[in-house]
Amino acid sequence: MVWLASLCVFLLLCVLLGGLLGLLVPDRPPARWQRALERAAALRARLRPVKPAEPDPFDTLRLQTRLGTVSTKIRSIESTPHVYARAHRLMALEAAYDDLLDEACRLAGCPDPPDAKRSEAKRWEEEQALAARGWTW
Repeated sequence: MVWLASLCVFLLLCVLLGGLLGLLVPDRPPARWQRALERAAALRARLRPVKPAEPDPFDTLRLQTRLGTVSTKIRSIESTPHVYARAHRLMALEAAYDDLLDEACRLAGCPDPPDAKRSEAKRWEEEQALAARGWTW
């Protein structure tokens, strides 16, 4: 029990000493050469902005494959009349399909439709925008 009390006292003294050292030793301003490097880096960033990276074509391919898989599952559930928890599965697959469409539109650079609600019209617009950009699934 004594060792626990001594450990607490030691930790308390360390915290207090660290706080006092921070108050006693002020932060030094950066050296002249460090300020010059920072100004040069800021000037370089203004003159030559960093271009956004091009999307990875394999990410696009993976996304197209996932879109195809989910759309095939949706068609399969819609065509089969006797499926356990059909409505629940269909809602879950449509939500996943909508999320994949949103991600594909972001990746392809499609403009966001003004209506943010999930609907058949939004899904159709996104599919048409992706098809116009050459996407197939």
